[in-house]
Amino acid sequence: MKDTPPVIERKFRQRLMKRSGEERLKMGCSMYATAQALAKASLLQQHPGARPAEINRLLFLHFYGTDFGPEERKRIASALAKRGRAISEGETFSINFRIVESSDAVRDKAETYAKTGKKTAKRSRQDAR
Repeated sequence: MKDTPPVIERKFRQRLMKRSGEERLKMGCSMYATAQALAKASLLQQHPGARPAEINRLLFLHFYGTDFGPEERKRIASALAKRGRAISEGETFSINFRIVESSDAVRDKAETYAKTGKKTAKRSRQDAR
């Protein structure tokens, strides 16, 4: 359903494209993090006793479940559940913490790109690998 007049859509797109690549990247990362946090909060409310591995499995199904066929979706979800049983909750926390560090790294790379230009940011990405 589209209830926004085409003139307004064009104005919005023009304003968005006037932003730097860094700003648009930050906006996208922020929107994804917000969507993930909302989905996780909802899942925790629906499944109050769920372990972190189960929440991760449910998040996968929520965000990516329709991107895979039934067999592949089942295989991935099963692997996520098995992986969760194989590690402790402390390790699960550190994995989630690394995800936060990764988003900080994206922000830092975007800032580097904005300050110094494409070549330095490209070099930073290669160094991170």
